[in-house]
Amino acid sequence: MARGLIMGLGAIGALAAGVGGVVVTRNMNAPAPAPIAAAMRAAPETVCIESNVRLVEGMTRSCLTGAQYEALRDRAVIGGDGAALEVNLAGPADAGAASVVRTCAEYDAMVAGGAYALSNADIRREEYFKRACGALALLVKARPAQATHFAGGEADAADVRSMANADAISFGEGSPAAAVDVAEVDDGVWKVRIGQGETMVFEIAHADFTGDGVGEILAYLSTGPTGGTARVGSIGFMEKPSAGGPCTFNPR
Repeated sequence: MARGLIMGLGAIGALAAGVGGVVVTRNMNAPAPAPIAAAMRAAPETVCIESNVRLVEGMTRSCLTGAQYEALRDRAVIGGDGAALEVNLAGPADAGAASVVRTCAEYDAMVAGGAYALSNADIRREEYFKRACGALALLVKARPAQATHFAGGEADAADVRSMANADAISFGEGSPAAAVDVAEVDDGVWKVRIGQGETMVFEIAHADFTGDGVGEILAYLSTGPTGGTARVGSIGFMEKPSAGGPCTFNPR
């Protein structure tokens, strides 16, 4: 579990320093995942956006192939209001001269060359690029799931609550130090409050992202103090070892 991603802010009421990676193992003795009925599966080699979350211009709630997701990397990244964004990045050899980046193709190429955001405003806008570009990179390689532990390919309140509780317990506590409040604020969008911290969970797509045929939920988590503007974000998978859970979040 990404230690502190959900619980950390609730416990200390300040911005978490970062998000660590984890290893999630499957219990081989757990009940087999439920097969997905042929009528409910996506068309061959397509993966469906299951929520209203939009990451780039032209992205809709639809089923696309890997090539079509790749094409979306050339579309402008959008913010929470749906407007196209720009971020100024400078590389090690740019001597302070900034390049204006609008798409994931541009952003990924610049970051691969060591570029970084120049101002606090750019750092805030860059979170949208990290979310969109990280998600599209995973969607390009995803395949339709043949089975799943998530009913209907979607998380429910119990899944999100168990994910938050697991993060709290990862600190060695027997139970969360503060009450965990979970609310679905839109289709596939969850708000988790723990103490002074708030985590938004955005479900993006349900598919086989790991190559084992079992579905995971691609999601984006954004964490910050309640009412604040500074936030830490992470793209990753919501996973369950069985239909009864618990659900965990595995950053990518």
